Amino acid sequence: MSKQSTITHLALTAVLAGLVPIAAMAAAQRTFVASNGSDSNACSITFPCRSFNIAIGQTLPNGEVIVLDSAGYGAATITQPVSIIAPPGIYAGVSVFTGGPTAGVGLVVNPGTGKVTLRGLTINNISGTTGISYQSGDALYVDNVVVTNFPTAGLSASVGANGSLFVTNSTFHDNGTGALLSASVGTLTVSIDHTLFARNSVGADFRDATAGTVHDSTLSGNTTGLSAAPTTGAKTSKLEVRDCTIADNSGVGVAVGSGVAAPVLVSLVSSLISGNVTGVQVTGAANSAYVSDSTITRNTTGLVYVSSGTAVSGRDNRLINNGTNGVFSSTVDKL
Repeated sequence: MSKQSTITHLALTAVLAGLVPIAAMAAAQRTFVASNGSDSNACSITFPCRSFNIAIGQTLPNGEVIVLDSAGYGAATITQPVSIIAPPGIYAGVSVFTGGPTAGVGLVVNPGTGKVTLRGLTINNISGTTGISYQSGDALYVDNVVVTNFPTAGLSASVGANGSLFVTNSTFHDNGTGALLSASVGTLTVSIDHTLFARNSVGADFRDATAGTVHDSTLSGNTTGLSAAPTTGAKTSKLEVRDCTIADNSGVGVAVGSGVAAPVLVSLVSSLISGNVTGVQVTGAANSAYVSDSTITRNTTGLVYVSSGTAVSGRDNRLINNGTNGVFSSTVDKL
């Protein structure tokens, strides 16, 4: 080989070698994290990253971050539509510390637009405030997630535009509030299904401009089980609770409305409200509950009104065996 050819070959090799790190760090549709990964890796399946925060940055919009094995993967801020997925049988932990990369929040969901999915994660507080903070985006899906020990909220959804929240097969326990939900502009539409809220100050707290359903879920051992009470006078909350158990809360099982003059409507259908200090409490003249095919029993007080309010029975309820049963405001044919 001539001297000129050797120089050319070496130069080409150097150029190609220089391009390898650039190609390795290019964003991909699917990235990976693992216990033996490194955040200097490309986040590929053969060279996984170590943390969610780095992997998200290497993932294309609407892509997926996949957990390969059990470990803790750190707090993260999600600024684009993406899914973080831990397959069944893998423990994917997020431990939260004050002053960390997300200022005491486990996962900040702030993509602007698009959809974010969190699946199979365990988010545990060490010294932070909030497990999941949903701030923007068209929709957040929380599936098979456990959130514990946060003094502010396990899940805080405070959006500034229309948004949708879907929670399925999840657990929120020993938090200040299990799920704290509101919208400052538009409406936050919420669907909660097959989910446990236990030992929180408030299990699920529906505030300003919220609407949706809670289905086949348990709210037990909290101070207040479920609350639908906007804090701003012009805001409403409209909610259907179906096939739920709301039991053994040390205060109110279902709290409808507050002193704020905002119309609140809660429908309780085919549910058990049992063993609370107060089963159902309606506060404020503009606020009402509709109760159908439900049992309100074993509470100190079954049904109570504060500053007026109404509770309408669909004729097929069991309001019985409470210390004081209370009475429905009126009765109508079942819907």
